[in-house]
Amino acid sequence: MGYNFGVGRQAPTFTISAVDGSAIDLKQYRGDWFALLVFVPTQAPDTAEALGQLSAAAGTLWGQRGQLLGICDGNRDDVKTLADTVAGLSFPLLPDDGTVAQAYGALKADGQVQPMAFIIDRAGKIVWSAEGAAALIPATLTGALRRIAR
Repeated sequence: MGYNFGVGRQAPTFTISAVDGSAIDLKQYRGDWFALLVFVPTQAPDTAEALGQLSAAAGTLWGQRGQLLGICDGNRDDVKTLADTVAGLSFPLLPDDGTVAQAYGALKADGQVQPMAFIIDRAGKIVWSAEGAAALIPATLTGALRRIAR
């Protein structure tokens, strides 16, 4: 994929309220889990399908000590509506006003989020990144985490 935004750098931290009301702080995964951040455009026609596929793969990621976090452009209501379309969504969706997406380079000039994924290691550093639709394919994420978590 050739994209390596921020690899080797400290990951920008954030605290966001998920659509279920829980506060998610990136720092809570340090020391124990690999955080897998996926930036997904809320309004894209295939977003719900991609989230469903990622949700089905979450167990495999957990088995490798990876916690998936979906970061979506839009307000809480829009992201909640999206979350409700995915039966059994197994990871938190986080509505972002663009602040986190911008910090990670996932915010396009038109204010929309482009599909991207990042793996943050247990020390809080970006160790892998990818962009485009392939970044949201479960096999891409599980393969990358498998190589990193050895």
